[in-house]
Amino acid sequence: MVCFVLDPEFKDLAAKASVPAQALENYTESGLPDAAAALCFLIATRDAAKALDLARRLRAGTDPGLKPIYLLSPLGASVEQLCDGVVATPAEAWDKALGTTRLFSELDPAGLADSRNDVYRLLGFLYARPDYTLVPSGTWQAEKIYTYPLAEALLEQADDTIATLVQRKLLAPTQLVDRLRHCPKCDGPHLNYIDTCPNCAGIDIAQKPFLHCFTCGHVSPEERFFSQDKLVCPQCATALRHIGADYDRPLENFQCNGCGHVFVDPQVTARCLHCHQVSAPDALIARPVQAFKLTDQGRLSARTGDVEDVFSMLDSLNNVSRAYFESILDWLLALCRRHKEEQFSLVAVRIANVVELTDRIGRAQVRSLMDEFVRRVRELIRTTDLTTRTSQHTLWLLLPKTHAAGQQTVRERIMGLRSGDDSGLRLVTVGFHAPSQMIAGERAKMLLARLEGEIGE
Repeated sequence: MVCFVLDPEFKDLAAKASVPAQALENYTESGLPDAAAALCFLIATRDAAKALDLARRLRAGTDPGLKPIYLLSPLGASVEQLCDGVVATPAEAWDKALGTTRLFSELDPAGLADSRNDVYRLLGFLYARPDYTLVPSGTWQAEKIYTYPLAEALLEQADDTIATLVQRKLLAPTQLVDRLRHCPKCDGPHLNYIDTCPNCAGIDIAQKPFLHCFTCGHVSPEERFFSQDKLVCPQCATALRHIGADYDRPLENFQCNGCGHVFVDPQVTARCLHCHQVSAPDALIARPVQAFKLTDQGRLSARTGDVEDVFSMLDSLNNVSRAYFESILDWLLALCRRHKEEQFSLVAVRIANVVELTDRIGRAQVRSLMDEFVRRVRELIRTTDLTTRTSQHTLWLLLPKTHAAGQQTVRERIMGLRSGDDSGLRLVTVGFHAPSQMIAGERAKMLLARLEGEIGE
């Protein structure tokens, strides 16, 4: 059913709805409705404060927190960031919620209901809403200025959890919202930028017009040159009649009232309003503020219920970073172009059915299969071979000094690791041999992209 109508002015809405609906007129006294029976929630009020309080309470709940919440009217960004949109009728809310509920049905219900597993709950929330973007909201009252309202409603440590998910490549930035400077001592972003004297670091400085006497070179504020309504140098007493001939206006236009120092530009310092640390601007820590979306790897982790990423087991082989792998591959390609007797092979292995297997036999059994696969591959490769991953399910083997027949043997042995029925891993491979299959001018990045396109066909 659709729960619930909040304000008395909407009390007839549930009765007139064309879909099952339950009305709750005063949630503060009656409490929240039975979440298990609700397909979604409909907040019908014109009071933004009430709606915000209710949305936060719903999102914080274990069962209702992930279900769709709709508004009957726009109530501002602070409320709408916690909800799934604005609808005109309960029937519209019902129709929209059906798609979200269908996606939820693909996830592990035990993991979603576990209040201790808030990381998985966030992944599940985003999985069921493919177009949802985790957008930061800026307010000067917040300790870090920017917060993620939805994440804070679902998680206990929102900032740390988001950082962890980004590091694991389960979330990816989609938009740069802002860039903040943080104090190097306490990491606070509330800073006061102050112009100071470059000589004594005092803040009592003033901007004044200055004059420069050509006769003696004296530079002073303009006011010191006035004598009986004439311009006279206070140092050499020369009458200054013509600008450009007798005097000019120098670049210096600041003077410190403390030490008397004259200067062109003040020195800028940043004072932290949290810990009062004074820092130079170039000592501050610049951090981007970004919006995030669930990655393909994040969607896979949500489907498998394995936040640690079952494919990360592949990294226990002779794994190197993609950038290092590409640099070695570029070097080998260049070597083969220069010395025709040199050769190497490249093999890509894609594991194509982890999600389907997880649905069929469970996460524990899939992890066992992956562990066995990694063990067997480790027996096939040499200590001089390198591996990397360019996506969560594509493993690359770089085999130096390996001819085309040797590459084919490796592929056949890898394909022999798969099961003959639907209970095992489904593997797809593609191979490359240099110099026999080299394309003129093709570099490592293009080669990997071309082969990954072939293996994905």
